[in-house]
Amino acid sequence: MTSIHVQPTFDGATARQKAVEAEQLAADVAAFKKAGGKVQVLGTTGIDKSTISRRQVVEGGHGHRAGRKGALA
Repeated sequence: MTSIHVQPTFDGATARQKAVEAEQLAADVAAFKKAGGKVQVLGTTGIDKSTISRRQVVEGGHGHRAGRKGALA
């Protein structure tokens, strides 16, 4: 393989940069909580795929399209 086949990536974050960002985020969240803020933790409930199409999942759920599986937007 020659250099023409390799696409260098220079904008990827290094492990050190990620660690610094994680520490900063943790400090920000701690300060937010200390100031009285509350963090809402969202659940990981899955989607019942037998009642909703893939398109509806991608478009944001089936709340406004219940019963119209495969309907065009």
